[in-house]
Amino acid sequence: MNDSLETLLYGMLFRRLMEKELEPIEQQYDLQKIDMHILFFLYKAGEHNTSKDISNLKMFTRGHISQSLTRLQKKGYIRIEHDQTDRRCTHNGLTEDAEAIIESLKEIYTTIQDIVMEGVTDEEQKVLATVAKKVNQNINKVL
Repeated sequence: MNDSLETLLYGMLFRRLMEKELEPIEQQYDLQKIDMHILFFLYKAGEHNTSKDISNLKMFTRGHISQSLTRLQKKGYIRIEHDQTDRRCTHNGLTEDAEAIIESLKEIYTTIQDIVMEGVTDEEQKVLATVAKKVNQNINKVL
């Protein structure tokens, strides 16, 4: 495997870029990295907004997700509601207080995408997406 591909798969450069770009929001709103990821996930999630849905990302442990959701609820950025049919299951939704954060996150994620995809053609992006999907499927089979 060549060095560029290995670096891409490990995601360290991308992670550093994200940390650099997200730092102002992290400081402005006193959030942790996981908090911002979960807020943005919930923004995009629709009905798939349970802790289990978040854990399916395989980015965070259930304990970290639970701590983050509690922290975000205390700050007033999310509401946690019990499922009508299964009281063990909770649904997480954004509150109006989270709107400014979401708008900032949308801008930052657009900036990150622009940085990462600069000079990459639409065709190359499609090929990359196809290959990334296959790589993820291969990894998920083992996990």
